[in-house]
Amino acid sequence: MKTFTIILTFLVLISGCASKNAFEQFEMSEKQELSANALARSKIKYADKVNGIVSTVYLNFVSPEEYTDGEYFYVYTYLKNKNYKFRFLLNDKEPISIEELPRKNAFTELTSIDNEWNKYYLVKFEEQGDKLNFVFENGPYSSDILKFEKDE
Repeated sequence: MKTFTIILTFLVLISGCASKNAFEQFEMSEKQELSANALARSKIKYADKVNGIVSTVYLNFVSPEEYTDGEYFYVYTYLKNKNYKFRFLLNDKEPISIEELPRKNAFTELTSIDNEWNKYYLVKFEEQGDKLNFVFENGPYSSDILKFEKDE
């Protein structure tokens, strides 16, 4: 009987937490929740040297009704050494357009990031397959492959 009571108490405590997730602890809009799931980050590095960080939100996942004519990414970077030319690649292809955005922009609410030391970009690529491999290059430095998959 004692074992049964302990097991029952344990099950009640565990099942009380089962329906909760981390987003319930914060007041977030639906788009903010989607962007948290569509966000990927990487260090920008060469061998063991780090030159910065790149963060990328796949906007087609966040607002599929708005972004229909290509693959759109909201990208923000921090670079220690800004002397190198940078480029964005998606599945080894160059973007169609790159728009540098001000610190406070239409996407700031998605990530709640608007640091003065970051650079912000809206990057558009041609429409591609279901698997998307995003890379940021900065001279000899490169991010890891940031992988995104379309929900079809």
